Amino acid sequence: MTVYTLTRSRRKTLAIHVKPDGAVEVRAPLRLAKREIDRLVASKLQWIERKKEQIAVYRAAAPAELPPSYYGDGEFERTARDLIKMWEQRLGVTAAFVGFRRMTSRWGSCTFRTRRIRLNTALAYCPQECLEYVVVHELTHLRENNHSPRFWATVAGVLPGYKSAQAKLRAAQWILPGKNQA
Repeated sequence: MTVYTLTRSRRKTLAIHVKPDGAVEVRAPLRLAKREIDRLVASKLQWIERKKEQIAVYRAAAPAELPPSYYGDGEFERTARDLIKMWEQRLGVTAAFVGFRRMTSRWGSCTFRTRRIRLNTALAYCPQECLEYVVVHELTHLRENNHSPRFWATVAGVLPGYKSAQAKLRAAQWILPGKNQA
């Protein structure tokens, strides 16, 4: 049986996360029985092992230092804001706030309720198509607060080549600090 850390909350579903250091974290509803949680985790052992192998591959492929930025001084945020304005118009949405910060495991985030978008400053080390994809992805969450087929249809409808950007971001996962920490 896999050792894991259990966190209970008022959520409806069980979620399993493999952390950058290989630790397994399980988030479960308050009333879900421990034996049921153990059973569900056991049913996902192959997936957990595959994730741990992916982490090892990312770590092995990670260069000792970051590549040069794709953007000049101050250009990253300016470019991102320009892309946001353009895609807000195309998608018919408006973000109440756009922020930039160094995130450890995500390229961007959207808080649907407050309409806040945050972009990872590590995107400065990725090609512009990756930045544009993350902008479209997060702004689409202002229309669809999930990853449903309708969400992905919206993304594909406005950005048909998004899978190429996704692949580049997967290959650049080592840039995220949480992906490199032991």
